[in-house]
Amino acid sequence: MRALSLAPLLLASAACAVRAPGSVRLTLQVHAEVRAEVPSAPPVAVPLSGAPVVEFFGVPLDGVQDVVFVLDRSGSMDDPAQGQLAQLGAPGAPAPARPRKIDIAQQELIDALQRLPPGTRMNVLFFNDGLEAFAVDTFPLEEADRGGLIGFVQATAPSGATALAPAMRTALLMNARRVVLLSDGLGNIGGDARNVLRDAREAMRGGVRIDTIGLGRDQDGALLQALAAESGGLYQSL
Repeated sequence: MRALSLAPLLLASAACAVRAPGSVRLTLQVHAEVRAEVPSAPPVAVPLSGAPVVEFFGVPLDGVQDVVFVLDRSGSMDDPAQGQLAQLGAPGAPAPARPRKIDIAQQELIDALQRLPPGTRMNVLFFNDGLEAFAVDTFPLEEADRGGLIGFVQATAPSGATALAPAMRTALLMNARRVVLLSDGLGNIGGDARNVLRDAREAMRGGVRIDTIGLGRDQDGALLQALAAESGGLYQSL
């Protein structure tokens, strides 16, 4: 909910003339400011391909000023993509006969990185049982950075477990206004969903928005939905 402050309204203006001996003439004016609580418009997904704006799995990024992408690269991301996810390969781009979840995630992120405007403060963080970020903090995107970022994304390979809580904690400490999280499973190292929610709710007090993308049947849908709903973000399940 956001508070919409309306202009102060003059609710009453009354003059009371008292003619009794020794009395004074009083003029009373009553002003009140009305504050109405109206719901913010819920975020809306854009097409998964061919969208007119920068997007990541249908999460629109137009107008974003600072964002940290947090992507799962645990061993389960090596599994073949299924259903709608398997059909998201970039048109005309060479792709494996059976694309893996990590292949689709890399393609989607590379497309977003190619379209983000220069000057966008950003970072990319991959996690399995460890963390690997392109930079130690957010940085303003420059044209010279795109090639290195794309190479970093392409070189990422899936392996290991899922340290979701430490990854989110690291991303939130970068103080970006937007965090975009992609995961296909349960956090099983360094904390659980309760730890993720605790850290995220603290950051939400400062206005951070968390968009979430869940891949496959084993995703932690309850956690991903909660992170998006409580922060005013968008949850996409594929």
